[in-house]
Amino acid sequence: MLGRLLVIDGDVTSRFTMKARLTAANHKVLTANSVAEACMHCDTVNAVLLRNPDARALAHDVALLRPKAAVPVIAICDSSQRSAAFRAGVDHVLDPHCSDLVLRARLRSWLAQPAESNPGFAEPSSGFDYPDQIALVTDEATLSSEWRQAIAEATGRPLHIVSSQAAFGKIAANFAVVLVDGGQQGEGMQHLADLRARLAADGRGTALALLQRKPLPEQEAQALDFGAIEVLPTRLSALERRGELTARLNWLLRRGIEAEQRQSDARLARQLATLDPLTGLANRRRISADIAAAAKSGDGYSVLMIDIDRFKSINDTYGHAAGDAVLVSVAATLAGLVEGRGKVARYGGEEFLALLPHAEETMAVSLAERIRYELAALPVQARGLTGMVELKVSVSIGVAVSENRYGVRQSTDLVLRQADAALLAAKAAGRDLVMLSREPHAA
Repeated sequence: MLGRLLVIDGDVTSRFTMKARLTAANHKVLTANSVAEACMHCDTVNAVLLRNPDARALAHDVALLRPKAAVPVIAICDSSQRSAAFRAGVDHVLDPHCSDLVLRARLRSWLAQPAESNPGFAEPSSGFDYPDQIALVTDEATLSSEWRQAIAEATGRPLHIVSSQAAFGKIAANFAVVLVDGGQQGEGMQHLADLRARLAADGRGTALALLQRKPLPEQEAQALDFGAIEVLPTRLSALERRGELTARLNWLLRRGIEAEQRQSDARLARQLATLDPLTGLANRRRISADIAAAAKSGDGYSVLMIDIDRFKSINDTYGHAAGDAVLVSVAATLAGLVEGRGKVARYGGEEFLALLPHAEETMAVSLAERIRYELAALPVQARGLTGMVELKVSVSIGVAVSENRYGVRQSTDLVLRQADAALLAAKAAGRDLVMLSREPHAA
């Protein structure tokens, strides 16, 4: 079954007619004669379909349902009741006379959208600059003019017109909603499909909607399956339908903003998963992926394994806050010295790793010596257990290259082991040294 649906309708005939249609569309259907009867089922379904021909009674029913149903509420009504239904607070309206093709496509689209129990825009997370603009992709001046005026009156926002040719470029980040003109011959469907693919590739949550010139069930169903979250008739711009237009555009804006926020949160989560929270450098997971990518490219690379000398004694003598200050200071210095040459990460504890793509051993050793020298000359101001202290640090560095002395490319695991062995040799030789691995074996 695709989902569990609850149909509330006081008319027995229409109730069971809708149940039969929904069951044929592979939904599990529960029915109720009234909202009071339906309340016990509201938390077990994916959506509620509500029919009440009386507009005032419909508003009362919706008010009763909202606290109990954290799922989409869909009003079953014809065009004469649409505006009243939206004013009552429903999420969607469904024409009872629509074709089964459209019925199925709309339910697939609506049930795929996250439910929202409270009206209004989603609260943006810290640092999230949410989009709030609407664009229309069309080449027709008359349509542009009509919809520019209608949207300004319905939402107070300007409508940005994007030509079909310009739509092949990058879509502006401040567009929460993009309306696509379906065209006289349905040519807008290709624009819709292209836009959805491009937005998905860019990780954008912009809400797409098709403006339909004529009521074509096949086109409407196809648009919803192509990724539009709504199909609007172009005649919705008429003055007498302003209330419905306002409600549907506000719903689209909410969906676009919420989707962009989810994408933003996902990007942030991916970023945080690859960053060391103390130093801001890449973490071991990130640099390991970068080393694998460098090896896959077939170009040579070098690795510097960098360890702070006697770091434990800093923690033991001055406290962990001082140790953290040393780590942050060393990380900042490393980032500045490696910038433009490669990537640097906190590999674990007091150990750092620098990846230098295309760098042969002479260049790698030269940079390692510079790093060692700069850090040895770096005074670190830190708050110790008894007050501020100035600490001097030194590092030991092990260097390894991806090709051995015979020009044979080595595995990443072996390169890392060689760098680690060279680091241990530098520490054993007295610390504050750079050692180059001379492992003669191929991978």
